Amino acid sequence: MSSAQYILLPERNVGDALANTAKDLLRALPRTTSMLRPANFTLSVDGIPDAPMKVIDTLRADGAKLVEMTQEAADAITRSPTPLRALPVVSYGLPERSTRWFDGLNDTVDEALAAVRSRTFTVACHDDASGAPLADCRVVAFQDFERQIGVEATTGATGQVSLTLRGAQIERLYVITPDSHWGAFRRDIPIVAGGRIDVGIHPVVLGNPDAVRALYGQTRFDAATPVKVGVIDTGVGPHDDLRIGKRRNTVTGEAADLADDWFGHGTHVAGLIGASATTLRGMAPGVEINVYRVFGQNGGGATNYAVLKAMILAADDGCDIVNLSLGGGPVEPIVMEAVRDARDHGMLVVVAAGNEGRRPVSNPAAYSGATAVSAWGFVGSFPPGSLAEADVLRPPLSATHQDDFIASFSNYGRQIAVAAPGVALLSTLPNHRYGPMSGTSMAAPVAAGAAACLLSRDPEVYGMPRDRYRAEQIQLLLQQACDRRGFPREFVGAGVPDAARL
Repeated sequence: MSSAQYILLPERNVGDALANTAKDLLRALPRTTSMLRPANFTLSVDGIPDAPMKVIDTLRADGAKLVEMTQEAADAITRSPTPLRALPVVSYGLPERSTRWFDGLNDTVDEALAAVRSRTFTVACHDDASGAPLADCRVVAFQDFERQIGVEATTGATGQVSLTLRGAQIERLYVITPDSHWGAFRRDIPIVAGGRIDVGIHPVVLGNPDAVRALYGQTRFDAATPVKVGVIDTGVGPHDDLRIGKRRNTVTGEAADLADDWFGHGTHVAGLIGASATTLRGMAPGVEINVYRVFGQNGGGATNYAVLKAMILAADDGCDIVNLSLGGGPVEPIVMEAVRDARDHGMLVVVAAGNEGRRPVSNPAAYSGATAVSAWGFVGSFPPGSLAEADVLRPPLSATHQDDFIASFSNYGRQIAVAAPGVALLSTLPNHRYGPMSGTSMAAPVAAGAAACLLSRDPEVYGMPRDRYRAEQIQLLLQQACDRRGFPREFVGAGVPDAARL
């Protein structure tokens, strides 16, 4: 029978082995790291047939171990009276952005569509300020957005690309640009064979406020309180505007100190939480950010074991708040229990609700103990005609703020604790750059930063014993500082953080 990777851990609690028997059994396994050769071991105890395995990685002597074994051996351990279990390793994909809808265009041509004449045309993208052509723009043109029927291509050095569609009109045109620009969105554009569609695209100007700086430019974070926020993501930095504390990598097979961000997502998240006020102010400027990289280099997913390790290390490092802008997939017991364990250690666990387009809250945001965050926005916080206009969707309608909307990509449901800006937010990027992103991945760190700001000004809550009650009080600080802005609770929970109370 072939082998696979499993997590060997106590039968009830992912963070600490509560039963002495479980501790003793786990302590008997060899200690190693995934950067070394796996250690062979055979678990032999009453009630379990000899279970040969390879020990790949160990976080602590009496805690969870990453092992390789057969399913037969894993099942025998889990079914036995011994207080251990062996659960399979599963992986989360890279964090989704709101442009995920363009990943699977449908090129099916049905009978009705086959009868429609094809037209070839040019899309020309240029900087709206200088007129200079824009290369490396991803142009996606839909003739039927509902069925995802469309075409895409990338502009060259001239800023132009040639596309062919059946019909006389583009229903939706998206232009996803490099970080230097806001992208573009257009509706209902006539197509003329051999014609040209010019698209002017706004450049990013850091002095022009986005939703976060327009609303929260004067938050009162007290740097004298040593609040720590953990970012469990693709890594962070390098970036001079971030105050980084611990730097850890929990990815199997990667060096423990390799925590730089190769993807950009984690650095953007970190900047929204705590970028200094030098260039682009975060919600809690200068807060200490601990980095826990759980996504493998150049496209690797995040395993449940990597997330578990990160959550345990965040507790060990004294984090008050952790941000998880990741998720998806079915219920997974390791991360579900890791969220609960982190909450039991006094940490607020802030999680993005998911970018699946008004669907139920995704995991792990839906787990008990998670503070799930949906994405809210308002018209006027991004340039007209920019890509963010595609994220404006009503209903629901705000009863009190006519420019407000819940982002079209945002999930929602009874698990939502709060909402926060998540559309076209500017933040830090690796190698000291800046740029915009959208997603509940961005809304979550805004909420985490708001919680850090409030906690810094409440020494009583900050000084509480690090247990579940403390985590609940941090969430209460956040929720009591929110305004529902006229939206139903399932879309915004307690509401959006009120700038006047931050």
